Amino acid sequence: MTLPAPELPEWARQSEPVEGVQIDIGFVIAPSFYFGPENGFSAVQWEALREPLEPPAIPLVAQHFVLSADSIGKADALCRHYRDVFDKAAHHGKDPRRGAYFWNRPVVHVPGGLVLSFPWHDHFIDGRLFIESLATDEAGEVFSCYEQGWEFDLHLHDGTLYLREGDPDSGATHHNLRFAHEPVRAQVAGVMTRVEALIARLTREFGRDYWTPRN
Repeated sequence: MTLPAPELPEWARQSEPVEGVQIDIGFVIAPSFYFGPENGFSAVQWEALREPLEPPAIPLVAQHFVLSADSIGKADALCRHYRDVFDKAAHHGKDPRRGAYFWNRPVVHVPGGLVLSFPWHDHFIDGRLFIESLATDEAGEVFSCYEQGWEFDLHLHDGTLYLREGDPDSGATHHNLRFAHEPVRAQVAGVMTRVEALIARLTREFGRDYWTPRN
């Protein structure tokens, strides 16, 4: 007995089409290193007790991320940025793992336009789940996530992905999009291979994988 295909969610009926969607993992690039107290600090201290970090010579997406695709052949530049993080942490007697210096998260983007990231995903152990979910061929819910102030839904229907991102507290919808599934699914294996190779390189450089585990 063949089960009927899942129905399209009501919100997806108002989606807007977009083309050229790309998926990746974006490595968060901190512009400065905070060396102040970890607890009980003031807003003035949070802003003032900082040293600038050397930015990698790689283009930033949304002034915030280095995409793994843009790091091909430029891993040395990313290593220099992280080396600066370690040097400043050692100088100030800080544990760099206490900050956001090694965070990375999934990114859905259109070059030169839309950039959508996952504010509650901080390490590759989380991002892997989203990227791998895109390889499915089963209709219905592909991926969903609900956190404080953020919700994300992704559905597959008749070869099309329907994506919604919004704020469940206010009811606001930030993105409601639809795009072809196959071009996105075709990117999954390449993204995984590329990111795993990049993290392996960084791990060799610094003797520990800071980018995959949460702790």
